[in-house]
Amino acid sequence: MSIYVGLDCGGSSSRVLAVDDLGNIVFQGQSGAANLVSTPDQRLRRNLQHATRGCDSANYVCGCFAGLVSDETRAKGEDILRQMFPGSQVRAEPDYTAAFYSSPQDTDVCVIAGTGSLVCSKGPNGMNKSGGRGFVLGDYGSGFHYGRDALVHFLDHPKTSSATLRQAVVDLFGTDQEGAIITSVYSSGPPQMLARLAKVLGMDAKEGEAYALESIERNGNALVNVVTQHVHKYIHPSTNLSVSLAGGIWKAAPIFKERFQELLEARYPDRQIHVHRLTKPPLHGAVELAKELSIGN
Repeated sequence: MSIYVGLDCGGSSSRVLAVDDLGNIVFQGQSGAANLVSTPDQRLRRNLQHATRGCDSANYVCGCFAGLVSDETRAKGEDILRQMFPGSQVRAEPDYTAAFYSSPQDTDVCVIAGTGSLVCSKGPNGMNKSGGRGFVLGDYGSGFHYGRDALVHFLDHPKTSSATLRQAVVDLFGTDQEGAIITSVYSSGPPQMLARLAKVLGMDAKEGEAYALESIERNGNALVNVVTQHVHKYIHPSTNLSVSLAGGIWKAAPIFKERFQELLEARYPDRQIHVHRLTKPPLHGAVELAKELSIGN
């Protein structure tokens, strides 16, 4: 009986799932970050060794990595997988591929919004991606941008910010003093840290806070722009558009999904828009990609 292993390797954590031919789970594990670009090599390998400890055998392995942005990083990911699973057939794919493979079969586009963001779909020649580019050059509608807006609002208006936002800032930074907060932001990983404030921005928006509503409108439109550009370039014209949502933003507060769907429907008044959150985590998509390796064997 064959064993299929999927790895979902992100910038904050890594997860592993192994199943047999019958779909029975034979192993689960998790550990820290494994971004092929931003995670130091020794830490990345140590985290994956910890996550896979106890997974003794595998026939087909797929690692879906954050930071897989080139042939060089793909080769690095495959080399790591071969060292961890000697004798197995392996493949390395970008992390967004796992999210798409976890989507319902009728999905046209998967919109991922967590710490970062991007839009992807599957075409005849493989996966297509739009957006991303990291927090400096893109990641529109991501947790980083929402969290940044929340923190900037607090720093600009510390006395009139909501009690919810003030408490979230203190919980995150251990202080409400501007100098200490700025030092903390620039001495750590800004995207991951600031993304933790996205949820409280959603809560402030629900309470009608003007800064939060403006942020959702601006960031939501920016992300919808990426979706419409992607659809125009890669998706065959149709009367329907099925969109899957993956990532923590869509779980953080209902208003993020609600407003995004409204903005998307306004862009496509002549299409039936179906927007739904993933019902299976991307890790299951990584396992499906591992199973593809067995086809023809």
